[in-house]
Amino acid sequence: MDKINPEKILSEEEKKACKESFDAYDKLGYGTLEVEELQKVLEELGEKPTKEELYKMISEVDKTNKGYIEFNDFMRAIAYYKMLEKESENDDTLEAFVAMGGSVDKSGNVDTAKLIQIVRDEFNMTIDIERLIHEIDHDKSGKISFDEFKALLSK
Repeated sequence: MDKINPEKILSEEEKKACKESFDAYDKLGYGTLEVEELQKVLEELGEKPTKEELYKMISEVDKTNKGYIEFNDFMRAIAYYKMLEKESENDDTLEAFVAMGGSVDKSGNVDTAKLIQIVRDEFNMTIDIERLIHEIDHDKSGKISFDEFKALLSK
């Protein structure tokens, strides 16, 4: 976790929220948090780590078992958790892409007609899927690449 650079992972808004949350729980102003408070701070930031993720973050941050977390450690823990979430989200997107006809290596394509049929008939969704596909199918091939599929899911 020492190699995680929060400056490259967290947005300015996220860094500001981290500082505000950390300071709110640093009641004595020592620049530290007790390990037990980490979950409360994460929840305040809108994160919901599992117990396993929380314990893994703590063990990665508190190498000397000192019983508290300094702000820089806290920022690395938040960045680490954000990376875990992104990996999970990417895994889910890839699984959906493969289920729709793409390949595990992110090659291949999803047929737009099949995608429209699934969204309408199987999921019974009322979104304007044709418009969304039109917006992301830049090469107008009628096929959706992994990057296009990922963009579609983010809309």
